[in-house]
Amino acid sequence: MIQAIVYACLMSNPNYCIMLEDQRGPYESERVCKSRALQMSHDVHIHMKGYKPRSWECRTLPAGMLTK
Repeated sequence: MIQAIVYACLMSNPNYCIMLEDQRGPYESERVCKSRALQMSHDVHIHMKGYKPRSWECRTLPAGMLTK
């Protein structure tokens, strides 16, 4: 299983960043995870005023884990 993660930073302080974990997954394929991570990146400014997406990743979860 693969979990989508987006890192977003405060525009007024680029050194202050937070990790946003997807609440819809985990996903079975890297392709679906990537699509979800990009969707989350595009929506950061809507839900978190003052934040800008910095990067994203698809993290493989160990067997039996739903989140890390």
